[in-house]
Amino acid sequence: MKALPQLKHLGIYVDDMERMKQFYAHVFGLVVSDTGTVPRLGNRAIVFMSGAADAHHQLVLVGGKDPASGPSVVFQMSFHLQTLDDLREIRDRLIAEGAPHVTTIDHGNAWSIYASDPEGNGLEAYLDTPWHVAQPHGRPFDLSQSNEAIHAMTEAAVRQDPTFRERQAWIGEMTKKLAGA
Repeated sequence: MKALPQLKHLGIYVDDMERMKQFYAHVFGLVVSDTGTVPRLGNRAIVFMSGAADAHHQLVLVGGKDPASGPSVVFQMSFHLQTLDDLREIRDRLIAEGAPHVTTIDHGNAWSIYASDPEGNGLEAYLDTPWHVAQPHGRPFDLSQSNEAIHAMTEAAVRQDPTFRERQAWIGEMTKKLAGA
């Protein structure tokens, strides 16, 4: 039986980034795996947090929420897939459902599709690559290319990044970080 997409991380908009980062670190033991800004979101601050050595992030905090808007608003729900063919299938389903703004992004550590559900909630479907580079990192890629061409294009690009590591080396670093070493 084919594996179903698995919900793996959630992103929320926040008002007080430092307070939210401290809260999730102290209450749930999450550690910061990366920080930066997101050009496609107007250069909003972004913090990636995880409590698992093999997950770059399980929670994403995105700055810029209006403090008067009430509770945090979901930024996106993210579903983990196994293969690029699974990613193509999800892309085709999103298009068939009329999802707006279906966009592919090569993050170096993952290949992703972004879209919105019928009520405008952000969605991501992704699979991990064998490599790691600091996040945020992203550029469009073409899912109509062969799996081999996509792998080769991503590997060539990430090897140029000074933060490049093999995924297994990064998992080792995260294991130590989570253990407090």
